[in-house]
Amino acid sequence: MKKKILIITSDPESINYEILKKSLFFFKKKNKNKYIFIVSKKLFNKNIKLSENYNYDFIDIKYDNKKNIKTYLQNSFEKAFEIINKREANGIINLPLNKKNFFNYNYPGVTEYISSKFNCEKKTTMLLYSDKFSVSPITTHYKIIKIVKNLNKEKIIQNFYNIKFFYQKIIGIKNPKIGLLGLNPHNGIDFKSPQEEDLFIKPALNKLKKNKNNKIFGLLSPDSSFLEIKKKNLNSLIGHYHDQVLTTFKYINEFNAINITLGLPFLRVSPDHGTGLNILGKNKANPDSLIYALNFYEKYSDNL
Repeated sequence: MKKKILIITSDPESINYEILKKSLFFFKKKNKNKYIFIVSKKLFNKNIKLSENYNYDFIDIKYDNKKNIKTYLQNSFEKAFEIINKREANGIINLPLNKKNFFNYNYPGVTEYISSKFNCEKKTTMLLYSDKFSVSPITTHYKIIKIVKNLNKEKIIQNFYNIKFFYQKIIGIKNPKIGLLGLNPHNGIDFKSPQEEDLFIKPALNKLKKNKNNKIFGLLSPDSSFLEIKKKNLNSLIGHYHDQVLTTFKYINEFNAINITLGLPFLRVSPDHGTGLNILGKNKANPDSLIYALNFYEKYSDNL
């Protein structure tokens, strides 16, 4: 039986319909999975044009105008969650959205929003994935001043096992190699102890190393951590805050990567970019990350 993957088209005032239009060739193929768009059919047809030549289905969500974008987004996600809870779908791809318009600062990101809806706030992991390697920040969308307050030994250990399980179950790598970064420059060796490395990062590392089945390396110095990927043949890097690992990852992989939320009762995937308001209507949007997400499900859906 085909796996069902829901595609939430999200923000209508974005580049989403441009990247969808540039990705339609994917739906002309005979795909392994069944893809279902959660979208206003009227809006979809206005931007792309419905066609019987493509292999996809629809769940129609009412959309009137720009004034009810928040309601439209809320209804789209809630419909997806309802279907997932009924076990009538196996995964979600959500396209980018304007978080300010949707969340009104109640959630810092989609990762936190979806985690809260499934009561998984303390169990989920943000993973930026490419075939080359992946990265994960322990804290996701926090202000710099709040990062340390939201770091602890338990979170590091939880992230490690979420990533390990993902590589074992989904990707099929029996013993993934994962590197753990320090937080401070040069892992804090230039400062008086105790630093965060001494208080909870090294204790987490030492506990993980006690299990001989865990292939964990560290502590890696943050400034040279990406050089260790090739040297140690690492599958993933765990950092401690958003930009510590995402900046270099995005520079290396550009659009050939996706954002995955681990620790949910399903796999949530999103293109690794934003709404592109600065290029809206200019035919400059790059669809590669959405295509990467679709191909990811095609390749690994048997393992969901």
